[in-house]
Amino acid sequence: MTPQPPPPSAPQGWFSQNWKWVVGIGCAIVFFCCGGLGVFGLIGVAVVPEIEQAKREAASLEKARVDCGTPGPGGVDCEVKRTAGSRSISVCWDLEITCENGGVMTGQGCGALAEGVAQATVNLAAEGFSNQEACDAPKRGAVKNLEVTLE
Repeated sequence: MTPQPPPPSAPQGWFSQNWKWVVGIGCAIVFFCCGGLGVFGLIGVAVVPEIEQAKREAASLEKARVDCGTPGPGGVDCEVKRTAGSRSISVCWDLEITCENGGVMTGQGCGALAEGVAQATVNLAAEGFSNQEACDAPKRGAVKNLEVTLE
């Protein structure tokens, strides 16, 4: 018996010759895309709180106070006065009015001070106060929950 040479093999196709490269490049693309998104996500997680902190610090430099007058049939006039800073701000508060008979009425007010403006007057309308039926005559008022925010 004479040994027979192996039959000629069919030529390999392009993918058969290069499949390792195709898989490697495909994995690299997925890795860099997902890794890039992960890096941007980490940057967002790190930067957004810093921006919010900077806004809070800037707002904390702006200060204001609210002084309210005597309640009347037209409501209560409140003076919003800037005590620090000069940027545009919004000021909101609750006004609690204690009555002679111990009842308490509550109203909310907001006012804005444009950049460089020192004070403004805001009228809290009488119909905006809660629990009016429990009040016989106003005795004293107190500003509560004062919040100053940048506009």
